[in-house]
Amino acid sequence: MSPLYVSSPQNPLLKEYRKLQGSSRQRRIKNRIVLEGPNLVREALKAGIVPEVLLYTENYYEESGKAWLASLPTSVKQVILTPDLFISIAATDTPQPVAAIVPRNFGETAVPADSKTYRLILVLDRIRDPGNMGAIIRTAAAAGVDIIYYTPESADPFNPKVLRATAGTVFSVKVEEARKPLELIRNLKQNGVQLIAADARSRRSHWSVAYKLPAALLVGNESEGISRELKNEADLTVSIPLSGSVESLNAAVASAVILYEIIRPGKAD
Repeated sequence: MSPLYVSSPQNPLLKEYRKLQGSSRQRRIKNRIVLEGPNLVREALKAGIVPEVLLYTENYYEESGKAWLASLPTSVKQVILTPDLFISIAATDTPQPVAAIVPRNFGETAVPADSKTYRLILVLDRIRDPGNMGAIIRTAAAAGVDIIYYTPESADPFNPKVLRATAGTVFSVKVEEARKPLELIRNLKQNGVQLIAADARSRRSHWSVAYKLPAALLVGNESEGISRELKNEADLTVSIPLSGSVESLNAAVASAVILYEIIRPGKAD
């Protein structure tokens, strides 16, 4: 398919891109997300996600992208924008001039039918900071988490800021919204999943626990922690010992420390 040259900011494709970029509601309604930058687009392709639309500048194509852009499936609609027009749709100040509209299924949460479905689970309760959300997803992917559930009122994991913070790792781990968090937690518990709540007030250090897989780590809101109803369902709470005047770690750091303790060789059954 020959590229389409677009020079008008009123082009319907660009209007759709802007709506998807700025609205989690539109992303859910349309079952699509937008990616900015060649790294994110390539990571999506590695995960088998084929863009519906790819947007780039002619200069990028000639200088950097000719080989990989030419190898895309013919089903991908390729759109060439002027540099100024690309900048007008970009979410970053100095964008790399490649962007895409890709499919994303925002269906209901698939709660595992048994404890063998997932071995390591992360449940995020109202994590609102996009940077934290992205860093947590990146760490979870590195630690081998099978699935991340996030509760309503959390930052949208497919917000452009979050996507950039994940560095593309969002495509290597399942990420699903838990629209009924308490139901999810109880279902996991009934299926033999050990529920571990990160709680700064807990007197039990994260390294003193005998973890058992399958396990689910619950991490809460940056200032309020895990909601009481979810924390009450946990099998145990753990905290990370801190020195000096430091009262807490941010959610991303806390997630990393505890996840890696859970998977430490010889630590979990």
